[in-house]
Amino acid sequence: MNISLFKTLGIVNCCIFKRVSIGSYEIVYAENEWIDILLPHARDENKFIAPCGSPFLDDFIAQAEEFWELAHNGRIESGIWSETIDEQELKLNAYATSDDNDFYLIIDNIMEQYDRRQKTLQSARELLLSNDKIVAQQEYIHQRLDELLSQSSTLKDMQQPITEVIEKTEVGVAILSPNLKPVSQNPALYSIFDTHLASVKTEPYELILELFEKQYPEFERVISTGSRWSGELFWLQPPNSEKWLKLAVYPVKTDFQKITHWVFIISDISQVKHLLQNNEKLTHYDALTAIPNRQYFWMQLEQSVNNAVPFYLLYLDIKNFKRINEVHGHSRGDKIIKELVERIAPHVSNGDMFARIGGGEFAIIRQKTVTQQQCIDLGNILIDVATQPFYLPNGAHCEVGLNIGAASFPRDADDAETLMKFADLAVFNAKKLEKSSVQFYSQKLKDASQRIIELESALQTAIANHEFELFLQPMLDLTSGTILKAEALLRWNRFDSERIGPDEFIPIAEQTGLIIPIGKWVISKACEMISTLNHRGHSCKLSVNLSPRQVGDRNLLTFIQTEIRNHHIQPNQLELELTEGVLVDNYDRVQFLLTEVRKLGVSVSIDDFGTGYSSLSYLKKLPIDHIKIDRSFVQDLVDDENDRAIIMAIIAMAHSLKLNVIAEGVETELQRDFLQLNHCNLAQGYLFSRPLPFMEFCEYLSNLTNQTLIDQSGHDLK
Repeated sequence: MNISLFKTLGIVNCCIFKRVSIGSYEIVYAENEWIDILLPHARDENKFIAPCGSPFLDDFIAQAEEFWELAHNGRIESGIWSETIDEQELKLNAYATSDDNDFYLIIDNIMEQYDRRQKTLQSARELLLSNDKIVAQQEYIHQRLDELLSQSSTLKDMQQPITEVIEKTEVGVAILSPNLKPVSQNPALYSIFDTHLASVKTEPYELILELFEKQYPEFERVISTGSRWSGELFWLQPPNSEKWLKLAVYPVKTDFQKITHWVFIISDISQVKHLLQNNEKLTHYDALTAIPNRQYFWMQLEQSVNNAVPFYLLYLDIKNFKRINEVHGHSRGDKIIKELVERIAPHVSNGDMFARIGGGEFAIIRQKTVTQQQCIDLGNILIDVATQPFYLPNGAHCEVGLNIGAASFPRDADDAETLMKFADLAVFNAKKLEKSSVQFYSQKLKDASQRIIELESALQTAIANHEFELFLQPMLDLTSGTILKAEALLRWNRFDSERIGPDEFIPIAEQTGLIIPIGKWVISKACEMISTLNHRGHSCKLSVNLSPRQVGDRNLLTFIQTEIRNHHIQPNQLELELTEGVLVDNYDRVQFLLTEVRKLGVSVSIDDFGTGYSSLSYLKKLPIDHIKIDRSFVQDLVDDENDRAIIMAIIAMAHSLKLNVIAEGVETELQRDFLQLNHCNLAQGYLFSRPLPFMEFCEYLSNLTNQTLIDQSGHDLK
């Protein structure tokens, strides 16, 4: 038994003994001091002999010996018992488990848990803490499995470490193939579903998939989009018992976002769930917020459908909630949930239902006949109250937001499950937008969603199929008229001859993480182009854009260094472009990255300056070489006095900070003349050239060079 793995996973909170012979047990793990009360000399002697003087434990050990004689795998449990020794009370639970020829006795002190469960209302609060621990445990195991599975597309090389991680954990784990076929299921999963009973013929993973699909309309969307998901399942166990299960679903993906495995992690939460249900109020109301829970919500939704009166269903999803839990902890996440509910509740009309249906998810059933515009107005109000800062006890604050999806009964669907599925699809599309919004289900939205899914799939193979191409748009020195550098712009030409614009596919690549491998391809291709230009006798720097996801890639710096070295180019021939938003959202990471690339000799430019966040304070702190004036200011500078003033201010400020200024979107000679008069350094735009394929760009450089030579020759003859 590999204890180090259990410690790493954080799942050892008990004492473990290995059976050496009948009645003799040696210590495998016993770091908890309470074991000295139960077995006073065990830790000194590193073992104990049964009978040990505890009637309950001795009785269970006798049962364990019988179990070990008959079973080679599996486990039995003692149930909770009390021990009072020298006025000290223990609440204990023991397990006997076997693994081929190795037999283990595990004793767990559950005194704290027992005390918490004595008060029903308090235990409701503890359910949240318990769920938080379960979620954290499931997430931790997922991270470990993700690291292992990502190293190989098969389990062959990783079989032993994966087996050690999942075989002896008490959390149920199923590893499935991309098409949801079983790869591995651990003993705990079989135990949770009691599949050793003759009445249960189905494999555990099949039961999980069946329950998930029947109880959650989002099942189809989760699987088709390769999304993470967590929630609770209810299993009516044959013949007449029931279980509540906490399920976490994790896709394991390659850099190209191709799913290699699914990891399903499941925990039995029946005991606490049944305890909660002893209180009638807690059966239908969320313990944290005191508003209706998912169970009550579904009852009301089905009743509303049966009433056959038109209504709207609003699905609310908190933005950035997972990140808040990770950064600030689950307890502060709970406080934000409570405060958000307090903000939203006053805006929900009497007669409407406001329910918490997930960790960071809520729903509103608008019972009264209302218009779509009234739903939009309500949604905007809720978005507004949600975006106001939440203040933490230490004085810091954090911001969240709401994405809202809506569906209409009976216009969109005439049954509860389909209506919920459509509202889920609507909120899923709302998440793809940068700003919080209200999205209504429509056929157009469904088609757009299918389009996104199709493009996600196509993007995964676009690099391998050589469907990407880099176009180059030159940047000219406004004083000399020479081309000093060019911006590399990505184009996607699909095999079916369809050209997909970057405005359509870049956001998809960013959201799915595909921007990481695509961005690396762009950097590699740009370095290759620089090398080719050098061999052709052209000295031209190329500038490539970095997305927020790329900035967060810890391998990016090493990759840039490798590509520069492999293509035998000078670092100062490469430039990185970042937007203002990236500076603000990832400041610490950006500062490190830019400092390191500048040490290499790579230059840095800030794109679309003036359109996003106020980044003036960052300009003097970060190692930046150039700022690019956004085309929106250049477009109307001839007619708009304010735009002219803004451009002049940006140029003056940049020059005072010893930064060069590039204007993009220059299309007329009047624009060029104004920029030149006000000492803008470089310009790019259709006035000079559209973005060109590489060979056409080379011809453009050659023609410009030849024209310059002719002009110089003519000047010399005068």
